[in-house]
Amino acid sequence: MWNGRNILVVDTPSIFEAKAQHQEVYRDIGDCYLLSAPGPHVLLLVTQLGRFTAQDTVAVRRVKEVFGAGAMRHTIVLFTHKEDLGGESLDGYVANTDNLSLRSLVRECGRRYCAFNNRACGEAQRQQVAELMAAVESLQRELEGACLGNELFSEAQLLLRGGGAGVGEEDLRPYLAKVRRQVEKQKRDLREAGRCWVVRVLCRVRNWVALHYDLCVCLVWCSFLFLLILVIIWYHL
Repeated sequence: MWNGRNILVVDTPSIFEAKAQHQEVYRDIGDCYLLSAPGPHVLLLVTQLGRFTAQDTVAVRRVKEVFGAGAMRHTIVLFTHKEDLGGESLDGYVANTDNLSLRSLVRECGRRYCAFNNRACGEAQRQQVAELMAAVESLQRELEGACLGNELFSEAQLLLRGGGAGVGEEDLRPYLAKVRRQVEKQKRDLREAGRCWVVRVLCRVRNWVALHYDLCVCLVWCSFLFLLILVIIWYHL
């Protein structure tokens, strides 16, 4: 309960870890969809301040694989250990970090982030929760109250309406098969989007070269002459 509103928080299992590829993980993903149907309004991606590692980058990709690339429109980054900032502001840390993966994540999330001081207590603790809820409410207004939805959330709702909590394994099996197919499809979509991005970059480079052909020829010749001079100097040393 927050300011008269019921807030449901779903703590996900280890479905976003790199090693989460075994068969049971699809059952966990299916349960996650059932618990959060018709779809979460906000995803909180929690990471420790100053510790955004390759594992976190994998976790971000797994979020897209599980919920689809559109999940990032519903995501807020929550940093822990705010006390490690010292005198630096959170905005300053995010703006000046040399962690390119973290910068990319913040950009994808529309620069929605906040931080918790792990040592906070009492009024300070309540204040930082209030800041997080303000970010959540701001995002809900931006999305006009829409929750994250896809085909699997619709399937989960249908299952729940039919008494999902009491159905047996035989009834769950078709649903879990759909979970697996949907996740595999979202993985393929991400790979395809990555290939399309590379193609777009190459096309831009090609177009730039076509528009600046004389300059490119000049740069190539200058580079060649520079290397030739270096070789001559090295030969005479």
